[in-house]
Amino acid sequence: MLNKTAFLLWLATCAISLNLPAYVWAGDVKLVSDTWDSVCRVEVAWGPDAPGGDQVEFFYEVQRDWSITKADKLCYRRASTPDNCDSGMTQWNTRWRCATNANAEVEQLSLQ
Repeated sequence: MLNKTAFLLWLATCAISLNLPAYVWAGDVKLVSDTWDSVCRVEVAWGPDAPGGDQVEFFYEVQRDWSITKADKLCYRRASTPDNCDSGMTQWNTRWRCATNANAEVEQLSLQ
């Protein structure tokens, strides 16, 4: 009976883990603002489908030493001119920069 119970517990654990997204076990990516004193606007996307997914945030007046951490994959783009929010954030002006982390450690990405 014990072997049957252990087997069923193992089977349930496997079934549950297969339904969880892979990025749950991935490490974190930390975006750090260390290049300029201030960037007027930064767009951050994260998750396995980034930058094409639905998880996007905008941040304004990002100061030096600001950071944000997200699991698995983090992408960002900024205004093409850091001190001019009207300078555009299109794919042609500033391309997405991404970092992916499959390790348990934190990977750092510099806001450039």
